[in-house]
Amino acid sequence: MWTNAGTLRDEKLVEHVQNLTPMLKQLTIFPSDICNYRCSFCHIWGDTGWALKEPQRVIREQLDIEVLKKFIDQVPKGRNPIGVILTGGEVMLYKHFEELVTHLRSKRMNVYVNTNGSLIKKRVQFLIDNTAVVNISIDGPEEYHDAIRGKGSFQTICENIEALMAEKKRRRKMFPFISVNMVLSTSNYKSAIDFIPALRERFKDAEIVLHDTKNPWQRKRDIAVNFAPLLYTSQERGEAYAHQMKEHLDCDVSPAWQGFVEDEIPIDTEWLKRDLQAIWEAEGVDYSHYVDIHDYYTDIDNVFGRSKCVAPWHELIVRRTGDVYPCVDLPDYKFGNINENSFQELWEGERAVRFRDYLRNDNLMMCNRCTRLFADPESF
Repeated sequence: MWTNAGTLRDEKLVEHVQNLTPMLKQLTIFPSDICNYRCSFCHIWGDTGWALKEPQRVIREQLDIEVLKKFIDQVPKGRNPIGVILTGGEVMLYKHFEELVTHLRSKRMNVYVNTNGSLIKKRVQFLIDNTAVVNISIDGPEEYHDAIRGKGSFQTICENIEALMAEKKRRRKMFPFISVNMVLSTSNYKSAIDFIPALRERFKDAEIVLHDTKNPWQRKRDIAVNFAPLLYTSQERGEAYAHQMKEHLDCDVSPAWQGFVEDEIPIDTEWLKRDLQAIWEAEGVDYSHYVDIHDYYTDIDNVFGRSKCVAPWHELIVRRTGDVYPCVDLPDYKFGNINENSFQELWEGERAVRFRDYLRNDNLMMCNRCTRLFADPESF
């Protein structure tokens, strides 16, 4: 996330987007938004999260597995396998989780599971047999993590990771890769410097490396660690986004954008910058191409040369209702619904074309701090 995404920036990126043709590389599926944690900074179930406005409806709604499987069957095969990110909520609470993963694998799609790690132990064998990456959220050393996610949760997750690593070793399996992601929030950023040492102390026999965005798979590892910045926007930009969507795309927006609003972010950015640079240097990672952390948190207008988003040309997002969107975080501009529309109608339809054409020439006011804006268009 800290990378400037290779050579495609500024004018080169604009030119790249002008010449793009749709080619699906990734599906992101939210089969359910149910979660067993209530992390304060989460834009779904956190203090300002949108799911808290209608919790019972959110809990009830889960994707119909037969409809979802039929939709997956319609996705055309390409030269390279489609990557599928399964997320939520806590995706393993989806009542058809294993059936969904098994069906994706039958279509030779690569499955990436985003999880809070609390339920891994019950599915160790299944994850080893069927997934490419298990991406686990941990919010820092034990004291910090438990303050955010609940007492005892750090040890529970670590025990689950141990079980997964032990079974991989016993069976001599490479997959799934285990990735630990720490979102740097106001609650935990001062613990970043201690995070990798804490993991190495907890997993004494494991090879733990810092994820390098330039060379993500070069080093042998048992666990890769990634630091991710807090995604945020301002009230002003959020309101401007709502107006823009209505005025230009005839779209009334959901309350989802409000979950990203931060009136202020009380992070000592110089402290964080110093600590992260020390981590990168200690782990041998070249950070010369990374965005400036101070500017990231203090100057929301600075997009570090990433003035265009390529995601709508390469990704579809399917939500728990069956609604399909081009944006992973904002369920607003809808392409259609898998209960009513075929894959081709969704991917190539008038609404998809209209949205892509708009983004060729304009940007959305909510996009300046989105993970997809900083995704690498060369390897999306």
